[in-house]
Amino acid sequence: MRTGDIDIFSIERMTLQGEGVARPGGMALFIPECLPGERVKARVTQVKRNFARAELLEVLEASSERVEPPCRVFPRCGGCQLQMMEYPAQCRVKTEGVQDALRRLGRLENVSVGDIVGAANPWRYRNRVQMHLRREAEGVESSKMPDKAEASGKPVTVDKSAPSGNAEKPVQMGYYRLSSHELVENDECPLLPESFPPVLKALRRHLPDIDPEGELPIRHVVLKMTTPPEGAGEMMLILVFPAWRSAWRKAVAELAKRLMGEGLTGEGFTGERLAGKPRTGEQYAEDHYNLVSLYVNVNEKGEGEVLGPDYPYHVSMPGKERLTDYLPGGLKIKVGPASFTQVNPRQTEVLYQLTKEACGLTGRETVVDAYCGVGTISLFLARDCSRVIGIEEVSMAVEDAQRNAELNGITNAEFLTGKVEDLLPDLLDREGVPDVIVLDPPRRGCHERVIEAIAQAGPERIVYVSCDPASLARDAARLSAHGWRVEKVTPVDMFPQAGHVESCLLLTQTSHLESRLGALK
Repeated sequence: MRTGDIDIFSIERMTLQGEGVARPGGMALFIPECLPGERVKARVTQVKRNFARAELLEVLEASSERVEPPCRVFPRCGGCQLQMMEYPAQCRVKTEGVQDALRRLGRLENVSVGDIVGAANPWRYRNRVQMHLRREAEGVESSKMPDKAEASGKPVTVDKSAPSGNAEKPVQMGYYRLSSHELVENDECPLLPESFPPVLKALRRHLPDIDPEGELPIRHVVLKMTTPPEGAGEMMLILVFPAWRSAWRKAVAELAKRLMGEGLTGEGFTGERLAGKPRTGEQYAEDHYNLVSLYVNVNEKGEGEVLGPDYPYHVSMPGKERLTDYLPGGLKIKVGPASFTQVNPRQTEVLYQLTKEACGLTGRETVVDAYCGVGTISLFLARDCSRVIGIEEVSMAVEDAQRNAELNGITNAEFLTGKVEDLLPDLLDREGVPDVIVLDPPRRGCHERVIEAIAQAGPERIVYVSCDPASLARDAARLSAHGWRVEKVTPVDMFPQAGHVESCLLLTQTSHLESRLGALK
């Protein structure tokens, strides 16, 4: 097989990234947008020692599970990988992906993965979106990055799939194409709630008027929304800058006024009303959104995480510096700009219920919730156990967690600020062994020191909530080597149409399990 070869291939299976896998001559060949059982014509684009890649030219024999993607920019934008599949087939592929990772990467041959819990509605489910933003003249590629963001320096090309206004420096906003900095514009993503596009379009409309020369170096836009039991959710907009200058406050304040109307408060406003006319009822009806807060975030890094650690400026409606969101079990939480919550509220209830069941709570247990964020899992478990201790690195999230405990009248939950790998070993030495440790780490998984601390403490139960099968398999293998056994794995489809899957995994100490089995004999 050589680069440039065109041939016909039979697809045997599919990866979570939406790539079909053929095996010509025994070598794994990955071809995007192909389904198992299909025969396709493809051109080889890369050949390595153990695998190769190709681009799809034509589907010769289509699978019965293939469907027409409803999104007009799929698969160019890179946000979805599975839209060309029927939803039940997506769920099957995700279950197989978790099973494959545990067996192939974790070497856990005897672990059985349960049926995935699919979504009732696989569309319009996201309560948060991140988009990249550029201000360049029509048709221009640029690597200009102001201030400390010059570290990236990569040129950005733009796929013009959405209108950008008629100003000299139009707004170009969208997703990056997979593994590139090609910007694919799409305000009508079918995964977003219907209230999101009006905000994005309003931003496109007003920003060129306020900043026609593109002097505001906004690099990313984050929009999040609450999910109340009834009525419209409240929205928060975060504008990510590579650096911040006080001279930009006036322009950002004007943008906030255009987007939200009169009656705003925030840093620099001392509660006074902004000058200008409020939006009329007709304008609210036309825009059809409920944006109540706008924050400026500073991220000096050119690549990696979208949000940085600092929020130097904000503007909001009175009392809306933080939003009120609603969780399973009748819980309410305050959501700030740095707060992380699950993107699919409907599936979050499923995931949290599975987590609680795996904990096996009777009301007497002490639970440590590592990587607790704003305390959502901690608070969900608190009413069914004796004590919960949450650990979180982001100080603003810990402040939110503490407020959320007070808001819900929960007195048996406490929260510590710091990296889990730094705080957990001392906590276990000081407080003793908890009955349950809940791990809900970021995509990269747990630090080695976290695994070592748990191994030395020896809790009876570990409940691992994962958003990445590869890091889940690695950490489950490490814990298995220290005497825990994987008892149950349940995938939850938190991200329909995308190649991500959440999982809830229960591990118990082998000695505890064997003693319970012995007692039953």
